[in-house]
Amino acid sequence: MGEVPFGRSYGGVDTTPLFVHLTAEYARRTADDAFIDSIWPALKKAVSWIETIRAQDSNGLVSYARKRGTGLRNHGWKDSADAVFHADGSLADGPVSLVEVQGYAYLALTGMAAMAARRGEDA
Repeated sequence: MGEVPFGRSYGGVDTTPLFVHLTAEYARRTADDAFIDSIWPALKKAVSWIETIRAQDSNGLVSYARKRGTGLRNHGWKDSADAVFHADGSLADGPVSLVEVQGYAYLALTGMAAMAARRGEDA
């Protein structure tokens, strides 16, 4: 997929990990291997995106940062401008690492490993 600029998300920062996680849950529940085979390249690209974003964060988290003053301040499901703030009420500046996104990323990576194992591929 190539290098992804830090924090760049084409949509929400949570959508890619959720795509992989929900696909893994579908695969686990249905054993629909033909469908998983048909979207396997997209799943691999999605995991590559997650890993690239994680590698750019010193803590290995999936984070985002607003690049321009005209862009969305927040890239998660709480995307209103005042949705992410500190205990004192001040707005959080990027990079932001939403806790729920870290959970989604964990589920995505463990789910992808399970799907790869089912396919006989290296996790």
